[in-house]
Amino acid sequence: METEKLLLIILATFLALFIAVFQYLWKNKERSQLTYWLSFFRFMTIFLLLLLLINPSFKKNNVETIKPNLLVAVDNSKSIKLSSQNDALKNLVEKLKNDSELNNKYDISFFGFGSGLYPLAELNFEESQTNLSLPFQEFSKLYKTDLSPVILISDGNQTVGNSVEFVNYKSPVFPFIVGDTTVFEDIYIGQLNVNPFTFINNKLPVELFINYTGNKPITKNLNVYHKGSKVYTEKFQFSKAQNVRKASFYLTANAIGTQFYTATADQLENEQNTQNNTKNFSINVIEEKSKILILTSIVHPDLGMLKKSIESNKQRTVKVETIANYKNNIADYQLVILYQPNAQFKNIFAEIDQKKLNNFVITGRSTDWNFLNSVQSSFSKKVSTELENYGAIFNSNYASFLSTDLGFSNFAPIEDRFGEIGFSVPNQSLLFQKIGNIGTEKPLLATFENNGQKAAVLFGENSWRWRMNSFLDNKSFERLDGLIHYLVSTDSKNRLSVTINPIYYANEIIEISASYVDENFNFDNRNKLWLTVSNEASKFSKKIPFSALNNRYAVELPIIPFGEYTYAVSVENKGHSVSGSFKILPFEIESQFTNANAQPLKKLANETKGLTFYNNQEQNLIDYLINENRFKSIQKNNVTKTPLVDWKWILGLIVFSLSLEWFTRKYYGKI
Repeated sequence: METEKLLLIILATFLALFIAVFQYLWKNKERSQLTYWLSFFRFMTIFLLLLLLINPSFKKNNVETIKPNLLVAVDNSKSIKLSSQNDALKNLVEKLKNDSELNNKYDISFFGFGSGLYPLAELNFEESQTNLSLPFQEFSKLYKTDLSPVILISDGNQTVGNSVEFVNYKSPVFPFIVGDTTVFEDIYIGQLNVNPFTFINNKLPVELFINYTGNKPITKNLNVYHKGSKVYTEKFQFSKAQNVRKASFYLTANAIGTQFYTATADQLENEQNTQNNTKNFSINVIEEKSKILILTSIVHPDLGMLKKSIESNKQRTVKVETIANYKNNIADYQLVILYQPNAQFKNIFAEIDQKKLNNFVITGRSTDWNFLNSVQSSFSKKVSTELENYGAIFNSNYASFLSTDLGFSNFAPIEDRFGEIGFSVPNQSLLFQKIGNIGTEKPLLATFENNGQKAAVLFGENSWRWRMNSFLDNKSFERLDGLIHYLVSTDSKNRLSVTINPIYYANEIIEISASYVDENFNFDNRNKLWLTVSNEASKFSKKIPFSALNNRYAVELPIIPFGEYTYAVSVENKGHSVSGSFKILPFEIESQFTNANAQPLKKLANETKGLTFYNNQEQNLIDYLINENRFKSIQKNNVTKTPLVDWKWILGLIVFSLSLEWFTRKYYGKI
């Protein structure tokens, strides 16, 4: 207890004693036992009141020892089992869990990873993908301040994600490489570059790289097949020095729809892994290209963003024109984007309305709202002279087309004039406005239909910043793809849309999504959707119902044999259906690897000032971490104050003392 508080308690004792003596004993000639008891009760009451005001407390030091984190990331993919390293890996994990000295020094956390990262409960080695960089991305978010070394137990073979060599992790990494690092003679097709879309009768460029691992010179053929027929062949020579060859050629698209191709490199003698000699790819052949026109009244960075974003889908071409210089016919375009319209757009709006063209209006600081409110009647805005920054909130119930949240709530705000927005036609908001930290249900990006025309409006400029945010978070930018696909579609009755990949692997989860909307283009979950999958060669046919999930329908196919399948999605008792084809390949990506890939893990260890360990070095790893002085426990002193007496007890004693004094005085007639 502090000296100051102790002195105050002594002073309170004397003060309470003085008041009690003054009131009951001072100049009181009739002193009796009753008087002394009443004086004592008064003393206790006053003393306890003063003690409550002083609130004396004791300081208590609690010393807490914080051990350094040790994160163990374990590769739980099929390649570990295929290389017969599953038992060795399990033994290592058990050894780390049971080593008392290691656990006394570190706070150890175990994680499993494949295509995702999760707390390790059981090792089953059933993950069909390996993302070596993912653990470090997640650990950087979870452990931002502390030094958190990582033991990465893996064979180093990566199938998805960013290369682990270029991971930026601030704590040391200790890779433990399982598997045989011996390099066997092998030939395989590495990267393949092809545009997934082309047009009928066009020549489509294809580029692929053939890699050779070995010492002796060889000559091998590359063959490309389509529906069992060879459509391209080329001979290549390899040696230890010239171990990579590039094949560049053209394929002619003769049929509409999804076309499947297989590229194969000839096998080597006694080659252990032949699955990586083959690469499958698909091309979607379409009849025509969508043409999109952007008319603008100003020069702005948004225009470049719109062009690049839309043209990232090769089905579309974009032309940017200033409204003052535009003299051509807009009927040649499937979509017209009107950027910051003003009075110069009057004839364009009239032509859009006359020819029933789909359009997309983007507003901002330079928009003439008086003109825009008068030239069309679908929406309006009562604007003020004040500017406002609007953040974006994704509407998960949006149903006109399938869409995903790219983290819009974290994107930079866009700018527009402040005002109340109104719609005179049914509409749906893909994005809502967020002003500061306050979310609203006012539209920021909305779509609607009016007299057979599809239209959209974005209330704000500087959406070019969204492209930067999306690249940082998702390494890609496809924000406008679903919106543009919806707007360029001239079939307003296309209420059913399906999302499906053209190629799946036998070990992959096959998920198909669909969206069905009513006449007002609101998501309709009252109907039954059916998926019919068939294969003519094997006489296979299966009909599966979809499940309604939020603003979409979804279905997962059970395990079915590999092959080429046709599918049809239909709405029960309705006339809407969508059909197409996809292919399931007998391919296990994790089985491509015959040995451990140590090089990227060694580079990661060097970059993070860690150390690499191999099979049979389990004890070396444990001893190194126990003796490593970089990772030390920290003692943290927490000072807590404990009251001398709980204030509730003091209040209770005060009430008891006052009550006892009052009843005593009342009983003896002293009141």
